[in-house]
Amino acid sequence: MRKILLLSFIILSFDCLAQPFGAFYVSARTGLSIREKPDAASKVLEKIPYGTKITTLDDGGEWKDIVTEGMTGYWRKVTFNNKTGYIVDSYLSPWAPPKLATIKDMKQYLGQVSLPAGAKVVTRSGTMTQITESGWELTKQLYKNGAEYHQFYAYEYSADTYFLPGYSIQQGFVLCRLIPEFKDIFGEKDEFPLTSKKFTKDGKEYEIKVHRPMGDGADSGDTSPFSIEKIEISFEDGAYYQFEMYMLENQLVIFFSAGV
Repeated sequence: MRKILLLSFIILSFDCLAQPFGAFYVSARTGLSIREKPDAASKVLEKIPYGTKITTLDDGGEWKDIVTEGMTGYWRKVTFNNKTGYIVDSYLSPWAPPKLATIKDMKQYLGQVSLPAGAKVVTRSGTMTQITESGWELTKQLYKNGAEYHQFYAYEYSADTYFLPGYSIQQGFVLCRLIPEFKDIFGEKDEFPLTSKKFTKDGKEYEIKVHRPMGDGADSGDTSPFSIEKIEISFEDGAYYQFEMYMLENQLVIFFSAGV
């Protein structure tokens, strides 16, 4: 039984990074190049625009990996405009990417890709007009594509939690870079975080914590995305901000809070 569970975990971990065959959307701002061969130096055959729906094909061979912006992806065979070649799947997402001119936060994005499944569910203690140190309000919204949005308010504290079924941590990173709400978390040119560190950016002190299973990470020398369980990022800018991103079964969970 333990062997079966371990094998299932290994398969799930691989699937969280390598995209299975099927339809996906191009989430690279400048589009994706189709190359003649699975090689970054190979001839470019065509450019697939941002937001295009594309189907990956079974090429009958072993996938070749490639590291871009800290992410580990694979060269995948596709056909576009009657040209067949290879693209990097790190910039493919299961849902259409945000409309860059209009989408400002994750809540708007969920409204772009799906419709609410029923009314909001609101639970509270106290009133929001005169909230006290012990008062709070929690709002939950389920969407027809299985996504969820949870909004929490308390005294001098707020938090948003998003559940994105079918997304991987790397796909979540690419998505967050496209949404202005997370511009202080992941800048447009920031790389995918593979190790824990502290640094200063735009006058703010940041701390990134990359969590891996016991025995992995710094002790084992493993710095690949495959073993990451959770990414935490915190910084202060008037308030204290906390960001978390992790997998819960087949869902990506994104948590973003602010408080004093």
